[in-house]
Amino acid sequence: MKNIDLESKIKSVRVPERDEEFWQTLPQRVMVRAQTAAEPPAPRVPFHYSLFTILTSQLALACLVLGFCLWQSRMPQAVSRVLLQNEREMRQTLAQFPARLGVLLSDEHGLHNLVQDPP
Repeated sequence: MKNIDLESKIKSVRVPERDEEFWQTLPQRVMVRAQTAAEPPAPRVPFHYSLFTILTSQLALACLVLGFCLWQSRMPQAVSRVLLQNEREMRQTLAQFPARLGVLLSDEHGLHNLVQDPP
């Protein structure tokens, strides 16, 4: 549609007749509606971290990872130390294992002790 056709259609549209009071109160009504209309939410500004914050966070994470790795590397040593300290008890328990194996009874309800340990 060309501009000339559009202008002629707009001019040919019949406008309802309004009294003088309508035109006098129109600006006030428009202002009231504009003020009560909900304001659009403010655009969110992305939060930018400072270089100091990023570097500090990386340092803290590196320290945590290093601490965890050191802790994990010492765990097998700690377990082996405990086993070596209790080596005598472990040898006795392992020596009794074949003899204790015969006192277990297996049935449809699972494994049961035939002989109870003395208190």
